[in-house]
Amino acid sequence: MEKIVLTAVETARALAITDARVLELLRTGEIPAYREGKNWKIPKTLLLKYVEDRAIAETKERRN
Repeated sequence: MEKIVLTAVETARALAITDARVLELLRTGEIPAYREGKNWKIPKTLLLKYVEDRAIAETKERRN
């Protein structure tokens, strides 16, 4: 079965950014997630939507 949630470390690797940056994005709520104990759980579908939404928003900014 394919994973449906990622850890913060897996998310950092998938986005090619630092673990610290991912934790900042999680703490501020920019990346949607929930916690189980001390561990962040990032639903894969919401992470894909975050990336898509960010790309669309930044593309629109460049066109203005």
